Amino acid sequence: MLILLSVLGCYNENLPEHDFVGTVVLPRAAATRTVPTFDSTGTINGSTEMTDARFIGPVFLGAYGGIDTTSFSYPHPEMGPVIDPATPGDTFPYGGTSVGRFDFACYNMLACKVVTGRFTDYNDMLDYFRLIGQPIKDFDGNAIQDQSTFQQQCYYYYKVTSDQELSFIGATDFTENANGDFEAPFTMPHTTFNAGMAIWGYMDAPSIDTTSTTANGSFTTCQLPNSYTHNDYNNTYTEGEEVPYALNYPSQYITTGDWVGDGTTFVQKVDDAITVNLSVQYTGG
Repeated sequence: MLILLSVLGCYNENLPEHDFVGTVVLPRAAATRTVPTFDSTGTINGSTEMTDARFIGPVFLGAYGGIDTTSFSYPHPEMGPVIDPATPGDTFPYGGTSVGRFDFACYNMLACKVVTGRFTDYNDMLDYFRLIGQPIKDFDGNAIQDQSTFQQQCYYYYKVTSDQELSFIGATDFTENANGDFEAPFTMPHTTFNAGMAIWGYMDAPSIDTTSTTANGSFTTCQLPNSYTHNDYNNTYTEGEEVPYALNYPSQYITTGDWVGDGTTFVQKVDDAITVNLSVQYTGG
C-alpha cells in the first residue's frame, strides 16, 4: 500500500502549464501626476505635480502568441479573427494575472476606486483621496476624519476583528528602484507554455482632473453593474469588480494616460528571467 501511494505521488501528467514569475517595471512618469490644490474652503486654486506609488492603478499581465505592432498606436497582443469591424479580435491569452486588484473599501463612494497593494493603512487612504479631491464620506455625506471611524466601518461591513483580514491595506506592491522607476514582482499561475510567447500588459491609470474632481480616482477596467450588491437595512453597497475580458480585449479598456507594455518580452524557456516594461504611454489616437 505504501509503495502504491509513493508511485501515485510521483505521477507526472506532463501538462504544459507552468507558474511564471517575473518583474513588472513602470517608469517614474507612470507614478507622477498633476493633482489639484485647494484653498481653506475646499475650492480648487491651482495644481501641483507629485510622484507617488498610489497613482499606480491595477496592472494586467497576460501571456500571448505574439505582438501586433500595426493594428494600434501601441504594441498589442496578436488577435484572432475580427468578426465585427467595430470590435477587435480576441487575443486568446494562454494565462494571465494582475498586480493589484479592485477591492471594496467599506464605503460606497470608494467602489471601483481602490486597488489592493497601494495603501499601507487607513490614514494612507484618507490622505490620498483628500489629495485628489475625493475626501472619503459616509452615506450621510460626512467626511471621515480619522482612521478609527474608517476601521470601525470596515470591521462592521466585513464582520472581521483585525486589519490583517482586509486586503486593501497592508504591504504595498510597488517599490522605487535604483533608477527611480517603480517595480513589483508578479506570478502568472497555471499558464500554458509556448516557446517564444510574449508577456505583455498594461496599467490602468486613475482619472485625475485638476479642474473638476467629480470622476477623480475612477478606472476604466472596473465595472459597477453586475458586481456584488450588499443590502444593509436602508443602505445598499455596490462593490464593483474588474471587467471580465481585460486581457482578451485590452484595447477596449486602454484609454489616454494608461501605460502599455513595450512588446519586447518573449519567453523561450520556462525558467527564463522575465521583466515586463510598461514604458509606452497611450496618448490617444
